[in-house]
Amino acid sequence: MNAGTEVVPEYGSPEPPAGRGTPPAWFSAALRRERHTGEVDVGGVPIRFLAWGEPGSPATILVHGGAAHAMWWAPIAARLDPDSYVVALDLSGHGCSGHRPVYAVEHWAEEIAAVAEAVSPDPATVVAHSLGGIVTSCAMTRADLAGRFRRAVLVDAPVWPDAAAPEQPLADREIRPHRTYASAAEALGRFRLVPPQPCDNDWYVGHIAWHSLRPVAPSGWQWRFDPRIFANPTGDHRITRFEGSLDRAGCPFAVVMGERSYLAPGARAALADRPGTPLRFVPDAAHHVMLDQPLALLSQLRDLLGSWP
Repeated sequence: MNAGTEVVPEYGSPEPPAGRGTPPAWFSAALRRERHTGEVDVGGVPIRFLAWGEPGSPATILVHGGAAHAMWWAPIAARLDPDSYVVALDLSGHGCSGHRPVYAVEHWAEEIAAVAEAVSPDPATVVAHSLGGIVTSCAMTRADLAGRFRRAVLVDAPVWPDAAAPEQPLADREIRPHRTYASAAEALGRFRLVPPQPCDNDWYVGHIAWHSLRPVAPSGWQWRFDPRIFANPTGDHRITRFEGSLDRAGCPFAVVMGERSYLAPGARAALADRPGTPLRFVPDAAHHVMLDQPLALLSQLRDLLGSWP
């Protein structure tokens, strides 16, 4: 393992502590579905992933957004496609994966490609949210990586050059060590979505908040993500939007947006008339689409992946 990497604990119990509302039955059943954990080394850094289904079948890889983790996707991954090997990975600096001294979109793109190669001999389908969509766009426009991908669905991702930035651009965030909380309850009370938005489904927010925490010695709690993921030493906007050209994509792709997302108007202007690129909107969903309308997003993904060549 390279200097600067860190081994972090696996995800804890499937359900968060009480107090965030009662999740619906479908959600709890999805979290109870059997899953496996895997790992691939990318440049000396362990990249962890969760997997549902049988290895060897066509793989669908789910990629989270910035400061998020694989468990954001877990309730949807468990129900997405019983005939596919569904994998949700943790990018380096996130979730249960190792940390790097410096992070770059290019490194994360290589991690997605490495997981795709590790889990199936055939090119994979990728479904990627937010920052994950930027990273996936980078991967599928790189000639050395694009062959690992069959198709991609970019979920509320700023993948056109003039895409709007969040109210507080991620690159402008102050980089400082995580605070250690005396109890999980105290930490959970401080959890906020990035970029911020309200969400009515507090049971889903409670789920991702709980799995965003890790225990630290001797008796405290910290957030899992490495705060340095937001450091941007080059001074550009690579973690805010995709600066490349999707015209160079080595596989077909679709775009799914939250109808109330701050990115929705720009997506309509930039992508609505793009030949061969499905553009869909999930009603009553903001940027964090899977939190606002998980079943509607699941339906959109099933329909796209089932009917789209």
